[in-house]
Amino acid sequence: MIRIDCRQISGDDIAKSEPMRLAYDCFIKNGYAILDHVLGVETVQALRAEFQARYDRYLEDREYEETMEVGKKRFLVPVEFSGGFADPLVYGNPFVVALVREVLDVDAVLDNFGAVVSLSGSERQHSHRDASLLFDAAISALLPAHAMTVVLPLIDMNAVHGTTAVWPGSHRWTGPRDEAPTIAPDIPAGSAFMWDYRTFHYGTPNVSAEPRPMIYGTYARCWYRDAANFQKSTQRRLWLVDGFIDSVPEDRRRLFARVD
Repeated sequence: MIRIDCRQISGDDIAKSEPMRLAYDCFIKNGYAILDHVLGVETVQALRAEFQARYDRYLEDREYEETMEVGKKRFLVPVEFSGGFADPLVYGNPFVVALVREVLDVDAVLDNFGAVVSLSGSERQHSHRDASLLFDAAISALLPAHAMTVVLPLIDMNAVHGTTAVWPGSHRWTGPRDEAPTIAPDIPAGSAFMWDYRTFHYGTPNVSAEPRPMIYGTYARCWYRDAANFQKSTQRRLWLVDGFIDSVPEDRRRLFARVD
């Protein structure tokens, strides 16, 4: 399993660094990449405290109009671009964006952003892709990636809190192969786990006594829009607040190109 320690990457052109090239090669070949140390410990601790304070109602076992149940005791919830979550290091982390733009293109956008909360007692999630293939044809598995999921855990992802298991190479499959071997990596808080939208995966059980929130972003080619996970009109893809777009650094503005 290839993991990239982002503390070893320096210089302005992150995408051209040798570690990032390894991450790119892993993503193209296996359908996932792991970037360690993209956020500092203090930043993650502050984000976790802020999430628990502002979104405590989403730590209950119930679905709201603006949330979606994605498995038993697992919910997709909105997160507002304010406070710590308006920090460019969170929604447009330089290491993450460098790989996103290499895999997709420089005009990649942030299609949706929020959190997935796995409550205490959540069971093994069903194996799935984040959305169906673009076309009902064998060629779909051979095409370049059109979207990718990036998760930033606010609490360590492991065998106790639960993690995300993936089938390496499954982005090239035309259908599931449950008998194939999976990997279920530990992802420490402060690291990023990224996978192709076509990669088969599932959340593992949370057997701890506390909920496990992870921030996620769906990055996509500018023409792609995720319809599978936003079927309710009450869900928010991007929860913007007044003045947020004006605060976005120039080199991250493209991520919000679809925002009116």
